[in-house]
Order: sequence, then C-alpha cells, then structure tokens
Amino acid sequence: MNLFHKVVGLAVAGLFALLALWGGLLWILNAHPGKWFWRLLAAGQILFGIQIVAGAFMLISRGGRPILHYVYGAFPLLVLYYAHRIAKRLEGIEWVGFAIAGLVIFGLQLRGYMTGGS
Repeated sequence: MNLFHKVVGLAVAGLFALLALWGGLLWILNAHPGKWFWRLLAAGQILFGIQIVAGAFMLISRGGRPILHYVYGAFPLLVLYYAHRIAKRLEGIEWVGFAIAGLVIFGLQLRGYMTGGS
C-alpha cells in the first residue's frame, strides 16, 4: 500500500502541475480552456480522493508518519474547496482559480512526498 500511495501521490502532483502550467499558458495566450482542461481537473480530483483514502487506510493500520505529512496531504482538500467556491464568482474565467489551485496543490503534494519518509 505504501508504494501505491507514493505513486498515486506523485501522479496527483504531476496532474496538478500540468493543470497549473496549462492555466498559465492559457492566461498568457488569453485563451479559454477546452474540455480537456476540465477533464484533467476531474481526473486530478478523483486521483487525489483515491490517494486520501489510501493514506487514511495506512494511517489507521500503521500510522507513524510525521505530522507535517498529514498536513501537506490534507490541506489540498481545503484548496480545492475554496477553488470551487471562487470559481463560482469568476464568471468567464472560472479556470483561473483552478489553475492557481493546481500550483498550490502541486507544491503541497510534492512537499508531502518529501516528508513521507520510507
């Protein structure tokens, strides 16, 4: 399960990094995202949910990780929550909130990976 959690965590970080880069490129080009931007966001959120479940299972069964690992792993839930709330206010540029959230989540996931130990 530990290897699964690590691999999924890196995949989540990669997906949200791609989302942030894509959003930055869209901003520079003054373009709007297509359906694949939203599909990538959905895939990232689903994969993040799977990672949270795997991490919770590991916590219940073994525990023993530094507290910062859990903070970096769970804080993206709040980031996504607020990204959804903010997106409702950004009519026409809803994707901007998710691009910024992608950058923040990428950093948090990467940092959580670093604090996870072996």
